[in-house]
Amino acid sequence: MSSLCDVLIVGAGPAGSALAYFLAAQGLDVLLLDKSEFPRDKTCGDGLSPRAMYVLRQMGLIDQLLKTGWRINHLVLFAPNGRSLRAPIPPYDGLPDFALVLPRLQLDELIRARAVEAGVEFRPRFNVTSLLRENDQVVGVRADTPNGPAELRARLTVLATGASVGLLERAQLLAAPPAFGRAARAYYEGICGLSDAVEFHFDSVPLPGYGWIFPLSATAANVGAGYFVRPGRPPMRNSPVQVMDEFVANPYVAKMLAGARATALPKGYPLRFDFPTARTAFPGLVLAGEACGLVNPLTGEGIDYALESAEVAAEVLGAALRSGEAPMLTAHKYSQSLRRRFLQTFVNIGRVRDLYVQGWVMNRFVAAANHNDDLKLLLIHIALGNVDPIRALAPKTLLQVLLG
Repeated sequence: MSSLCDVLIVGAGPAGSALAYFLAAQGLDVLLLDKSEFPRDKTCGDGLSPRAMYVLRQMGLIDQLLKTGWRINHLVLFAPNGRSLRAPIPPYDGLPDFALVLPRLQLDELIRARAVEAGVEFRPRFNVTSLLRENDQVVGVRADTPNGPAELRARLTVLATGASVGLLERAQLLAAPPAFGRAARAYYEGICGLSDAVEFHFDSVPLPGYGWIFPLSATAANVGAGYFVRPGRPPMRNSPVQVMDEFVANPYVAKMLAGARATALPKGYPLRFDFPTARTAFPGLVLAGEACGLVNPLTGEGIDYALESAEVAAEVLGAALRSGEAPMLTAHKYSQSLRRRFLQTFVNIGRVRDLYVQGWVMNRFVAAANHNDDLKLLLIHIALGNVDPIRALAPKTLLQVLLG
């Protein structure tokens, strides 16, 4: 079996399916592959930030999302000492002033179906095993399919394979072993006390890391916890499920979950956030979303960056295919575009995380923000990815935090 198209995309999660949609909307011939049948579950926190909502609105999905997702109007943050801070999601630069929580089982299917509506050809159960190369250029992929082995060729190939690095390792495309976080989540039903707020807990979890309670309805929630693994250091716990067990034993969380039931055992998953050092493109091939480490190293947010990287890729790849430019030049332009969009933010987020996600610093930040509206607003904007996190390191901000 062989095939030829303009763009071949491996991975039908938010990055791959959104990119497929944007390219098909430009009139390009797009083939989207995934190893799974859809709908399929994906372990995640399930939160859709205002920035993610903005991109999904461009795709014409906002009405469906509002019908199926749980609207979030407030954020609550718990410091390591248990003190909390509550704030509304503020309007910012045309973004929605709310977030949503929607299981990936439903979200990913909505985006994939929208891509198919735009003219994308989707093939499930295509397990890509290797890349096809000719003259130092990627020209497609090899895959195991329901009908046997296949070679599929394209003018440009995209990997949107999430945190999985197996294909990248086999193709020798990793610059270095990527930095990972670890997380676990479970769905609970029959919960009392849920509202229109998502909760971030920096108590009862190893730092840097946090636990979360993201409502899916008035009585159900995505509950989980995660932590970051520092390069060269052993992980702080044996497994993410251990971290989650510690989190749900927190008296506040245990009280909220009393009488509730988990619909299944907790599922662990990795978070890859090494974008500043990751390789993002090669002649004939580009990487999008978490496949090139685009996960926020402070919050673990990945869906927004997947969608925004799809926008970047659609602009660069669409122009390249229309002009017939050299694949090496396209790879260079894409890498430069991604770095202009995200690099400084990621570097600064790492600096903010290293300074602020410590027990006594977080305690003082929350104490100060509870009686300083400007500081509270800055915290919320940084958490939502609206402003450059370097503002948290400004002398004025540091003084406000120090004074508590």
